[in-house]
Amino acid sequence: MRYPRRLSPALPLVALIVAACAPGRAAPQTAAPAPSVAPATTSAEPASPAAPTTAPEPLPQKVTASYSSISGSFLPIFIAADSGLFDKQGLDVELTYIASGTTSMQSLIAGDVQFIVTSGAEPMAAYLGGAPVRILLGWLRTLPALFMVHPSITSPEQLRGQTIGITRFGGQPHVAARLALKAWGLDPDTDVQYLQLGGVAEIMAATQSGQVMGGAYSPPTNVKARKLGLRMLGDLGQMGIPYQGSVLVALQPYTEANPEVVRRFERAMLEGIKVSLTDDAATRTALSKYTRTEDPELLDETISYYRGVVQRVPLPSPEGLQTVLDDLAENDPRARTIQPRAVVDTTVLEQLEQEGYLKQLYGE
Repeated sequence: MRYPRRLSPALPLVALIVAACAPGRAAPQTAAPAPSVAPATTSAEPASPAAPTTAPEPLPQKVTASYSSISGSFLPIFIAADSGLFDKQGLDVELTYIASGTTSMQSLIAGDVQFIVTSGAEPMAAYLGGAPVRILLGWLRTLPALFMVHPSITSPEQLRGQTIGITRFGGQPHVAARLALKAWGLDPDTDVQYLQLGGVAEIMAATQSGQVMGGAYSPPTNVKARKLGLRMLGDLGQMGIPYQGSVLVALQPYTEANPEVVRRFERAMLEGIKVSLTDDAATRTALSKYTRTEDPELLDETISYYRGVVQRVPLPSPEGLQTVLDDLAENDPRARTIQPRAVVDTTVLEQLEQEGYLKQLYGE
């Protein structure tokens, strides 16, 4: 599906934007240097880089991008940074970790970062609040999350009256938990309580200790949780719920003022997707670095799961975004008046498709 570029009237501001623009906001948290990773075995099917015959001239602007979770679903940006794909496009990109999608969105709105990789929920919520956010790419049309619970929980009904761990209200673990609970016939607003814990690792630890009874994790955290004795109650990726998972987001004023930066950034991300699907060695190395693990079971399971859900042509899903809006409408009726295409700008992606960039990447 193609999305026409469209401007929508600004909506009243909500707490998200007030918090983002208030004095004394927290700066993005730059991840500590990751440990060295031993070179992985060379893939039997190495990636074939698709690039112009001459490298583009470097752009003077420095670009800061963030990712909101240590998750296999963010492999394209990990690979783009780790394999020099941004450098190849003449971009000076600093990649930083901001521990939740909601906080990441606040940093984008405040101008601390220029691009964020997060789930579809955060930009839709920000748009409802009047922020001129635009989803540029969306490579997952499902929510890659597994609902892991304390070993005492054997059925969804046992979650009634219990506490569920989340990072922040509105973040991906919160959204995933709500969708799973709805699919199981529970009311996500009245049948459970939520405890904000700040990060996915904290949710896992709290579940293990019994402080909360469960939470939704993206691979590879589920492998760690399983080794700690937690039980998988459901895989949202297999529950038939259309959802817009991982997305690349920027602010419309920035994309309009910096079209060449956006174009080069998207080219690097598209090549990152391609490498993640075809180059085992580069994918394992990047995932190992950003997850800080060399556990072969964890790496292999995460990559296998990711490759089963990723979209080679990352057009955002209107059905998936509608699911996001429907969930937001439970607490904000304005979401019922928004069309998914209002928040999407695939202008650059469509241009690159028409120019044959994707066919060149995949050797077609």
